[in-house]
Amino acid sequence: MKRVLEPELMQDLLQVQAYAEADFSESDNSLIKRIEEILDLESKQLGSKSLIVDLGCGPGNITERLSTRWPFSKILGIDGSEAMLAVARQRKNHRETYSRINYCCCDLGSIVNRSIVFEKAADLIVSNSLLHHLHDPSYFWKALQHFTAQGTVYLHRDLRRPSSMDEAIALQKKYLPDAPKVLINDYLASLQAAFTVSEVEVQLESQGLEHLRVCENDDRYLEIFGSF
Repeated sequence: MKRVLEPELMQDLLQVQAYAEADFSESDNSLIKRIEEILDLESKQLGSKSLIVDLGCGPGNITERLSTRWPFSKILGIDGSEAMLAVARQRKNHRETYSRINYCCCDLGSIVNRSIVFEKAADLIVSNSLLHHLHDPSYFWKALQHFTAQGTVYLHRDLRRPSSMDEAIALQKKYLPDAPKVLINDYLASLQAAFTVSEVEVQLESQGLEHLRVCENDDRYLEIFGSF
């Protein structure tokens, strides 16, 4: 199936509300478990001086789980959608346990072009379902390197493009059978916009990041992980 681009940012209020109210706890929790495994694999410890960056954080689902799991580390959630971040900030204001979370509204181009500069390199950089949104994925890999220092650990999970629309519809019926229409439409659009493992490998090679590993994860995801 040929890749079909989708909008890079989620700004529509109905769309934002649907994502904020949806229950993604199973996949979110599995991502945190996978991060623990990668940190162990890379012999990386996170503590009070550590910075975790959540790229494309949306309404803060993963950001909050990162803060709960590593409560002494600083967490920075970055997203280009102010509408999404408004939800994330509202959640943060109602929980003292999220006091070490900060949110920043900026796009990857601003990071790559150094319109926005961050003071500290990250110890861990995470993204969940961000890469497929990007029309030019090179901005993603270039932006990562602005947060990177020796020993920075990466884990990026994203959807994997199926071979046909029939396969995409089957995945939707399996994982989102009773979801609101806006989520179903977005899910199908995201599957069409997603990359294959071989396409990501080409991206990594073009950016000098061949040391990062790419693998398939179950019937719908791919993962990119490793350390700098």
